[in-house]
Amino acid sequence: MSVKFMQLPDQINQQAAEWFTRLQSAHLSEKDRQEFNYWLSEHDDHRKAYRQIELVWQCLGDISSSDEGTALALSVKSFSIRLRSYFLAPAAMLKGLFASPKYAMGFAVAFVAVGLLLSGSNKPVTTHYSTQTGEIKTIVLADNSEITLGAKSQISTRISDETRSVDLISGEAFFNVAKDRQKPFFVKVNNVSVEVVGTQFNVQKIRDAVSVAVLEGIVNVFEQSKEDILLKSTPDVVLTAGQRVVKAADQAFEAVTVVPSSDLGAWRLGRLIYSDISLVDVVTDAGRYFEGEIRLQSKDLADVKVTMTLRTDQVAQLPQMLAQTLPLEVHGTPDNIILLKK
Repeated sequence: MSVKFMQLPDQINQQAAEWFTRLQSAHLSEKDRQEFNYWLSEHDDHRKAYRQIELVWQCLGDISSSDEGTALALSVKSFSIRLRSYFLAPAAMLKGLFASPKYAMGFAVAFVAVGLLLSGSNKPVTTHYSTQTGEIKTIVLADNSEITLGAKSQISTRISDETRSVDLISGEAFFNVAKDRQKPFFVKVNNVSVEVVGTQFNVQKIRDAVSVAVLEGIVNVFEQSKEDILLKSTPDVVLTAGQRVVKAADQAFEAVTVVPSSDLGAWRLGRLIYSDISLVDVVTDAGRYFEGEIRLQSKDLADVKVTMTLRTDQVAQLPQMLAQTLPLEVHGTPDNIILLKK
């Protein structure tokens, strides 16, 4: 059988192998099947990865009648571990594992295929993630870094043996980066680049402004034009725990400010905290947690500074909250709210 394997992210391939192993169990519950179907439908890459695992298993079918093949098939509990260990073994060792050279060659071919499938090439694979309105999702990367993606947000990741980088396309994300001094972790958004080796920090994009705030460790922040290929050797701003910097498009970095650790990334716990933020930015950001639309139609109110805290499940009440302290009126329907100056 000639099979061409697609290059997919390590994390997805590992999940596919784990699901394949679980589905072979005689003790699989209905809940397990429902979770598998959900995982399968969550992304097209999940279906592709699982299909490739199935194809590899089919490749082993030709030797299923052998003692070695039967033993491997019965050992589904450690399926992915065995495949990895066999793939990493030298070819001479593979030959010594089986009495028949025919079987040894068949297994060698199959394990090479699985190795390519599970470990991929050194080229970084781009994977896209996104969330819906009000949805918060945690993503675990192949290097064990975790990204918590805020509502209505998008990122693309590129993780390989040599590269760790993320593009924040829209919305907000909290990063808990696994430490690796030999391989820095980069986050890029608009014309801002963030470099860390292992730390916890938050990146937020509201309209054309980027905010970077640090919960733990040290973060280097650079201004990077489209023409720049490599980062500058010296960062424009160095942030430590409890500090934040903001940069709007075509403007210099604002002065570094202090942010309480309890406020940083509070949206992960369902709290939206705004401190001296323009009204238009509050409406834009909070809108990611509202199924309808909130529109500010009075431009002369756009830059009014707002300080407030609300829960993500209170966003529908935001217009009334604002009307209590600002000179504005609320019009429209519950799903299409319009804010006008009095």
